[in-house]
Amino acid sequence: MMLAIPALPGAFAHGGMQAPSADFSGKKATMFVKLDPPVVTSAGEPVFINARFFDEATNENFKEVTYRFFFKKDGVEIPIKSVAGGGGDSYGGQGFFYDPDGNVELKIVPKDTAEVTAYGYPETQFGGVWNRGEPIVVEGPVFTEPGLYNLFIEIWTEKSTRTLVDPPLQYDIWVTPGREETIPVGSQSIMVRNYYGAISESDYDDATKTISFSMPFDWQSDMPTRIGMLHTEVFIPKELSDFDRESLKGTVNGFGVPVFVDNYGEEETVVHFTISRKNLEDLQGRIKADNASPEAAVFALSPPDPESEVKVMQVASESANYSVSLTIPEEIFPQQAIPFGVRITDKQGNPVSAATYELVIRDNAGNELSRSGGSTTPEGLSSQDVNFDAQGSFTVSVEKINATNESVQSSIQVVPEFPVAALAASLGIAGAVAYGRFRGFFAGKAY
Repeated sequence: MMLAIPALPGAFAHGGMQAPSADFSGKKATMFVKLDPPVVTSAGEPVFINARFFDEATNENFKEVTYRFFFKKDGVEIPIKSVAGGGGDSYGGQGFFYDPDGNVELKIVPKDTAEVTAYGYPETQFGGVWNRGEPIVVEGPVFTEPGLYNLFIEIWTEKSTRTLVDPPLQYDIWVTPGREETIPVGSQSIMVRNYYGAISESDYDDATKTISFSMPFDWQSDMPTRIGMLHTEVFIPKELSDFDRESLKGTVNGFGVPVFVDNYGEEETVVHFTISRKNLEDLQGRIKADNASPEAAVFALSPPDPESEVKVMQVASESANYSVSLTIPEEIFPQQAIPFGVRITDKQGNPVSAATYELVIRDNAGNELSRSGGSTTPEGLSSQDVNFDAQGSFTVSVEKINATNESVQSSIQVVPEFPVAALAASLGIAGAVAYGRFRGFFAGKAY
């Protein structure tokens, strides 16, 4: 799943996210939204949307909350019709939902029908749908087609259904299930997991060993600035040995972008295109200036030149309930997009799917330089692009792990034109630290 809330500064995620807090009657109000599963395998598979409105300072939910949900697809609104008691006549408050504990869960059942219908019981005062502690079933043409859906969530009441929030708080969210498609590469095939639409074209150039595929994407619109991150995953079987490397060359619409490579599985190499908001905006400007396929996102992967292959190292540590591993290039230079790999598992080493987190960069004086939200894939993986403006000492923290207060941190040194293999001497993550080359990272080990 992919989420972004550009109405408020900051977070973007696959699977779930928490918006930055804002003052609300003297409290630090925030919204956490989670979608499950993060990847659907059939067009009619139900998708659960959970929305929690709470005080970040106390981690306590606001009570007697009435939400309003509605969707848009390609700019066209998809309203929600409410039906009482699981059937019968419709009633007022289209798209309004209620929960006395401030935690609403919708079960979206994609169906090719004329309208979206919510089934439940009307709260007596405001009329919001609720289902007495069970997920509220919502059926209709949502997630029936590939591509991005715009979900709007508004807060209309709090404390009681007679206490209106004026004006209503609004959260503007891009959301879509990840979908998996298979494309041929020579005598093999690879799987592509994407969040933007069906793959329209694919190709493999045997002479240059280049895999390419494209999907609809409107670079002329404001979509690149609103979704916050462009994320696509490619699963390449080990039989395609040219791609079984620590690093690969990635491009989007012909322009080079950093990619994060996990090649330590036994059967396949997993490649993540994770283009952060700033890099995405820069990429949009170059694509528009050169008129480079402005109606599509064209991804390409190929083996790197031997002299440009990026070597990486790994650090790992644990919080109270989670194990967190980071991958970092052996050479880090200022003014470049640096891909940071993130893997989150439980204490038994099992990947934590859709685990949310925030990646925070601070300078040596403790000043926060950047904060970006993320969420792991079903494999417990994620990555973020990080830019360091200058050389020096920085702290990298992974915070709010899986919507908790748990965190880990690492100190790193950015020195231009100097190999950072010696970086290990300055690395530390919240207690016991393991460091070394990247091999073993995805098994939760370090060598």
